[in-house]
Amino acid sequence: MSSRVHVLLDKIDEHLDEVRDHYEEDLTSQELSDELVYAVRQVVQDCQSALDWTATAVRKKYYPRRTGSRPYFPLALEPKAFPELMDKQIKGLRVDHPDIAAAIRKHQPYRKGKEQLGLLKKLARVEKHEDFTPQTRKVTRRVEARSHQGVVSWDPSAVTFGAGVSIGNAPVDPRTQLPVPTRTQTVTQTIYVDWRFVDPDASVLPTLEALGRLVGSAVRGVRRAASL
Repeated sequence: MSSRVHVLLDKIDEHLDEVRDHYEEDLTSQELSDELVYAVRQVVQDCQSALDWTATAVRKKYYPRRTGSRPYFPLALEPKAFPELMDKQIKGLRVDHPDIAAAIRKHQPYRKGKEQLGLLKKLARVEKHEDFTPQTRKVTRRVEARSHQGVVSWDPSAVTFGAGVSIGNAPVDPRTQLPVPTRTQTVTQTIYVDWRFVDPDASVLPTLEALGRLVGSAVRGVRRAASL
């Protein structure tokens, strides 16, 4: 594997560690730090670069005399879009080297478990007057009532209880929207806090971790198939 791409994959892992280091700290302070924004941006940019450098290396090796802009790694959102997109980026590869095209096809966002690859282009698009895609701190809640009769859980933002409602053996207080705890039933309320990208709407850390894993797999797989 090219040492340049190897460095990029290493950097993706390093910046992911930086994201993890600042993630919970920033959630606690409710302030998005410059360090977190920078680390997120580097992960996204390095993921995009690792894929595009791989596409460029394939074209240089198999079509060395071809000129024009550097190709992007094709990422199709649905199967029928892949052939045209593949031909647009590296014309002739599907016919001349179907094994390499098949290796690229294996790493498409329409494939199960690889959906996050479809978010990469939008995340990597940095506007001239913006530092990075905005992120928001999102809080969600989950309530669970546990008794000898079993466990009932619900999202309080999606359910509203009126007067006279009981869960298990405990009446629900309409003011708090929570069952009144009893000796035979306990009520717990869990609050989940997360940073999310605004566009696309996706949780920041799980998305970046998936991208790091999927991009590494794609780069290694395609380069192996192309003998790079």
